[in-house]
Amino acid sequence: MVIGLIAGEQMPHFLFKRLLDGRKQNLTGLALVVYIHTMISKMLDFTVPENCVCFNLRWVTRAVTQFFDAEMRRHGIRPTQGTILLALNAKESWTMAELSDCLGLERTSLVRNLQPLQRDGLVTADGGGRGIRVELAITAKGRKQVEKFMPAWESAQSTAVQVLGEKRWSALLADLEKVASALKNQEIKSQPLPSTTRSPSL
Repeated sequence: MVIGLIAGEQMPHFLFKRLLDGRKQNLTGLALVVYIHTMISKMLDFTVPENCVCFNLRWVTRAVTQFFDAEMRRHGIRPTQGTILLALNAKESWTMAELSDCLGLERTSLVRNLQPLQRDGLVTADGGGRGIRVELAITAKGRKQVEKFMPAWESAQSTAVQVLGEKRWSALLADLEKVASALKNQEIKSQPLPSTTRSPSL
């Protein structure tokens, strides 16, 4: 009966989740699974702006970031900064370019997140200047900070995985990696080729 009442409604996927939260108390078990599957299969129209892939992924990313942020802020670390420390902790040294590429962060965003870590003595940066690469390394204080915030990260990670389930989350990660790789390759293909025109001889 509930499906029949709202099957024709159109809304973004994330708004459907909000609607579902308000109505799912009337459904349990298999009925809820059928309800979700029926709603998603009938309602999504990818030609409309509210179902924009970029917008919805950014919305979900903000929600996940806020969740992890609430857990890790108790240790004075934000999720992105925690990720940087974990990466630096896993390898003896990184260049700025290597870390930027590994984390998928623009250099300006990476520098912005590194500044408080350097200020607090958790990370060191050597080098710099035009044409000179920057070497990054975690300090002993930084390693101790990792030990402090790891339980909070593990708690947030465990909760987030439980929401979807390990199998669904593993499949989702694999799909997201494929999408990111495909779109990155598409971006490279769409870039104009460098000019091969030679300057006239003097």
